[in-house]
Amino acid sequence: MRITPYKIVNFASAKFLNRVHNISFIPKPFVCFLENIFSSMLGKKVKFDYEKNSNMFIATERDKKRYFSNAERGFWLYRNGIETRSNFIFDSYCLQNLTFNNDDVIVDCGANFGDLSMKLYDKCASIQYIGIEPSPRDYEVLERNINNQNSNLFQVALGETNDSLKFYICSEKGDSSLVEPPTYTDVIDVDVVTLESLLSSLNIKKVKLIKIEAEGFEPEILKGAQNILRNVEYIAVDGGYERGKDCEQTLTTATNFLLKNNYEMVDIYFPWYRALFRNKLFLQDE
Repeated sequence: MRITPYKIVNFASAKFLNRVHNISFIPKPFVCFLENIFSSMLGKKVKFDYEKNSNMFIATERDKKRYFSNAERGFWLYRNGIETRSNFIFDSYCLQNLTFNNDDVIVDCGANFGDLSMKLYDKCASIQYIGIEPSPRDYEVLERNINNQNSNLFQVALGETNDSLKFYICSEKGDSSLVEPPTYTDVIDVDVVTLESLLSSLNIKKVKLIKIEAEGFEPEILKGAQNILRNVEYIAVDGGYERGKDCEQTLTTATNFLLKNNYEMVDIYFPWYRALFRNKLFLQDE
């Protein structure tokens, strides 16, 4: 890989800004000012601002806007542009070759800031987006970022059974999970429901795509959806090394489970262990 002067400047500026974000006494508007200077130097179109009333940052690029609450993570996500972030999250789940039509149901398990929805709505503005995020602060951000009339948002966790479980908060890296991670800042109790029961309450019979990113809890979510898998055309899974204190991967478990339930793997993004699966029987049920 060729290292250009641009990449060196970009890396150095990002490293410096990340250190600034960890200095608590620096005013947040000034942090945005610094980010905007470096954005202009690097020829980026994204601009940052701070909204005092909500205590959130805002990234703006042309007609797109994204709220975020954690400075270090948010600036890292959007520093190279909102559109760049949108394209990456979409492509990393191997969705480039899918066609989305009016009223297709997309279920985003572990929606976080709702970034997957950006490209989805660009592809088809009339999809039905269901965003699920258990983290209270991240859910506040999700609500601000998703205001499409075809969306339904839920602040619950997904699992194998309907229950109440401990949820470990790690907002700095977006690693909050129902499985205790190596580091976290807080522990709360959250309501856990099965994906089957949630979709049943919405009277949803057919799903185009379910994306699952649960920081290691992906197998439990799949088990809680087993009885409705026949009605789901595609499933995208983040199976990286994120489960528990030992940081185990879940792609193997998720793959074996889906293969036994008449799915086939059609694509994989190796750097992040994200894979796309297709229901082999779905078209036969049309």
